[in-house]
Amino acid sequence: MTESRLFKILYLLLGQGRTTAPELASLFEVSIRTIYRDVDKLSLAGIPIYCSPGKGGGIFLMKEFVLDKALFSDSERDELLAALQGLQVITDAEQVETLAKLQSLFQVQATSWLEVDFTDWRKKADQKELFDTIKQAILQRRVLSFSYLNGRGEREQRKIEALKLVFKSQNWYVAGFCRLRQAPRFFKLSRMRDCQMLEERFKQRVLDEKFSPEEQLRDSVKVLLKFDRKHAFRVYEEFSEAEIEETDGSLYVETLLPSHDSLYTYLLSFLDGVEIMEPPRLREEFKEKLKAIADIYKS
Repeated sequence: MTESRLFKILYLLLGQGRTTAPELASLFEVSIRTIYRDVDKLSLAGIPIYCSPGKGGGIFLMKEFVLDKALFSDSERDELLAALQGLQVITDAEQVETLAKLQSLFQVQATSWLEVDFTDWRKKADQKELFDTIKQAILQRRVLSFSYLNGRGEREQRKIEALKLVFKSQNWYVAGFCRLRQAPRFFKLSRMRDCQMLEERFKQRVLDEKFSPEEQLRDSVKVLLKFDRKHAFRVYEEFSEAEIEETDGSLYVETLLPSHDSLYTYLLSFLDGVEIMEPPRLREEFKEKLKAIADIYKS
């Protein structure tokens, strides 16, 4: 892992010329001290890398430095190209161009063994702009302001100290310290609107490693669901095999789900292909909601 990080640091410096230890620490999710140790290792390896303190300083390479392909073994070359190819998922065009230059230097094409596309089928034009705004706020330690749709369907104005972007369970989140709640929170990007990076800067905070989007679902409830086999493809995509049991031609799923209205919205996406077996309280609540929906269409 250390060697891979060293390659990536070198690649970033070749691409953008200068960066800072806090920016690298945030990007690779390590301490600033670890970054300085990495810089020392690169220096010992003969790379002309320098650190300059104060405003306008940072970590940079000697301007005349040219990467010598002889520095890398075949396996190191392949690891570097593969790692950087993976970074194309979330990096910008300038850094992708750097990868092309490295491929030319090594006189070899990176093996396309992995392709990841995090965009949805609708390809919203504003998604990339939102992603880039959050990315810059994280790297520059600047406060983000945005309108957020909470679990009750209400819009709230939030300001956060964004710390990292997280892709989990088919959704993008930004993790950060919420000024309103005075606590670490995860925010789903699809619920964010009017996102702006403010001039105000903040000092780096450290999130608990165990903190995850699921930690915010403290009102989760254990449910037993019965699915029609016509939805088997979705059931096996959206739940783990340990939660699924096949009985009498149906699929039974025992899992934890949020106990607010988003649960019912989710279940409605299966139409008549799902039934709440337990707990009885949720079963009765869902029946009432279905009755209310049916009443709308009586006239």
